[in-house]
Amino acid sequence: MSTRNPSWPALPNAQVDVISHTVVSEDNLREIQGVTASEQHAMIDLGDTMSVVFFNNSALGCAGTVTIWHNKHQAAVKTYSSSITGEWLDADNLVVTDEEDEGWTVNGELITGCLAMDLNGRQGIYSCGEFYRSN
Repeated sequence: MSTRNPSWPALPNAQVDVISHTVVSEDNLREIQGVTASEQHAMIDLGDTMSVVFFNNSALGCAGTVTIWHNKHQAAVKTYSSSITGEWLDADNLVVTDEEDEGWTVNGELITGCLAMDLNGRQGIYSCGEFYRSN
């Protein structure tokens, strides 16, 4: 059964549901692999504390899963068209990659930072502790 975590904000046209939040054991490993992308299976270790989150953002036309390794502070996002892996920032609900990019703020300021994605499937740049959405 999925649950809604109130600390994980959803946009008006988006849905965010926790599919699983558990410690990985020999008993539940196959079940966890059943709700994660196959390319993530090699990253799963016994004893990991994991969450698998489903998002569906009709405003952006994207849906996918976010797999979070809480004990490793890592996460992976898989959508129909792309996948990213990076550091999980729990306080910001963001996956931040090592890949750098440039962008502009709404005030016309040039920013440089790391590519990131939030739990609603919105991509952007994470710079100086702030998430600047691409859209």
